[in-house]
Amino acid sequence: MKRPTIGDIARRAGLSKAAVSYALNGRPGVSEETRERVSRIAHALGWRANIAALALSSERVGVAGLVVAGEVPWPTVEGIERELAGDGVALQVAIAKDAEETYQDWWASGRVDGMLLIDPRPDDPRIPLLHKLGVPTALIGASHPGMSAVLHDRTGACEQVTRHLAERGHTRIGHVAAGPDEAIAATRDLEDVTAVIYDDPMAAAKVVSTSGIRVPDDLAVVAWHDSPVCRLVNPEITAIRHDHAADGALAARLLLNLLSTGVPEQRETGLDELVVRGTT
Repeated sequence: MKRPTIGDIARRAGLSKAAVSYALNGRPGVSEETRERVSRIAHALGWRANIAALALSSERVGVAGLVVAGEVPWPTVEGIERELAGDGVALQVAIAKDAEETYQDWWASGRVDGMLLIDPRPDDPRIPLLHKLGVPTALIGASHPGMSAVLHDRTGACEQVTRHLAERGHTRIGHVAAGPDEAIAATRDLEDVTAVIYDDPMAAAKVVSTSGIRVPDDLAVVAWHDSPVCRLVNPEITAIRHDHAADGALAARLLLNLLSTGVPEQRETGLDELVVRGTT
């Protein structure tokens, strides 16, 4: 198939090539409504920026940055890398507790064209810093004005879990956000619950394997995130399965689009899947 061009977009939009170029490259001279319409048409046609031309014309380096400050699902990183590679963009990764310093260093030295943030925390200070620096950014699991974002709607997953537990007769369901070291104590502190949802699959595994609580006879256990550890204990743990690789690929695509058009986008990921195993 012929590669879509700016001319193709211009004909579809009824605009001049110059206006389309301004819209796609975030330059002044077109309205925000026109910029968004051009972006939608470009996406529909499958248009992608010519990375080599962009590097020559705008001094881009063809690199996106990712600073990992905590535990992240590795499939997310793999999804990011694969999507970027398809457009000839490399992924630069750093594991650093002081992510803010790394962001400032990479951006000030021109080592990256944009950033991805995939492990946001509540009131995460990294997000306003990236905004202040003016770094094109795509977020996973958070949103901020001027930034692209992949959002995870947990409502569907919550409904699946509660419906599943209710069908098995559970009416008092607890929630444990603590990590493995506190999981057993946090579980015992819950009163009159017959089922517990654990944010951390390692915490759920510890309760199943070492607490002495009879699972699922005395307590049903659900892990909010599926992981290999859920299948290494006996009984195996019922868990919510999420396509982290798809999250990463979508975030990378939104960052590439943002670099091309200057228009931030927000997308929601698909529904999660409840994988029923022996703990419920």
